[in-house]
Order: sequence, then structure tokens, then C-alpha cells
Amino acid sequence: MNLPAKPLPRQVQPLGKLARMRRMATVLALGGALGGLWVLLWREPRPSVALAGGAFLVGLWVLQRTGRVALALPKGFFRLDLWLRFLALVGARVAVAVGQTAWAALRGSIRPGILAVPLRLRSETAQLLLLWAITVTPGTIALLAEGDVLYVHCLHLPAGSGLPGLARLQDLLERIWE
Repeated sequence: MNLPAKPLPRQVQPLGKLARMRRMATVLALGGALGGLWVLLWREPRPSVALAGGAFLVGLWVLQRTGRVALALPKGFFRLDLWLRFLALVGARVAVAVGQTAWAALRGSIRPGILAVPLRLRSETAQLLLLWAITVTPGTIALLAEGDVLYVHCLHLPAGSGLPGLARLQDLLERIWE
């Protein structure tokens, strides 16, 4: 009985100095952004908050090194420009929504409703980020993602069939996660 030969392991080429510097800059920038989000989540930059965040990262690193968690990240995850665009777009949506919600509160006019939006994202992480971006925006709450449809409650139903800017958010998340 002939057994098929096992493929030889692929030789890993060492990274050049510039590639290592790029990777380190990306890791530091993303780590700084995640650290900032962690502090924002807890709403105070106390040492205990930083220590808890560090313990989480060390635990994740240990789980990854022991093979219990696989961190197979897509190439787009390491693109800092895409992350900055995503955060800028979410920030712009929040700023506009704050103004619209404040104006509606002053005028006393709202048109609430539930909107069904097509969901193109296949990655669960990308879907989670999209749900977060919708829910963090004043006046909208992501209710349910079912199959390829996303249900969103809007304080102000848009005139068209979809939420403004949502297609661009989905495009960015597709480029990052898929």
C-alpha cells in the first residue's frame, strides 16, 4: 500500500526591515486604537482599567500560542487606512445624527419606524462591527440580522429605501474582513 507523500513545509521568508517596521507600526496603531476604545468603554483611564485590558491581551496571546484560539486575520485587517476611514465614517455619522436628533427634539417632530436593509457582509465580525456602528449612532438601533436582511429601528425614517452612508460602511467592512 502506497501512502501519499506529505507535502514539504513551505519555507518562510524572513521579513525585510521595511516590512517589519510597517507591521510593527500597524500593530502599535491598532493596539493604541483598541486601548483607547477600552478606556472609552470603561469611561475612566484608571490603572485598574489598563491592567484589566492588559490581562485580556495576555490571555488572548496565551490562548493563541497554545493553539486554542486561531487568529487567522484577513489581509485587510492590517490596513490602517481602511480602519481610519471606517472610524471617520462612523464619527461623521454620529456627528450628523446628534445634530438631527437634537433638532428633532427641539421641533418635536419624529418619524419612527423599522427599516429592512440588505446585508451583504458574510463575516460575523464584519456584521458585528456594522451593528455596532448603527447602534452607536443616535436615532438608530440595530434590532436583528437575519440571513441577508438587517432590521434597524430609526427615530427618523429616511426618505429613500436605505440608511444614508450604510452602503459605504458595508463596502469598507467587506474590504477589511473579507
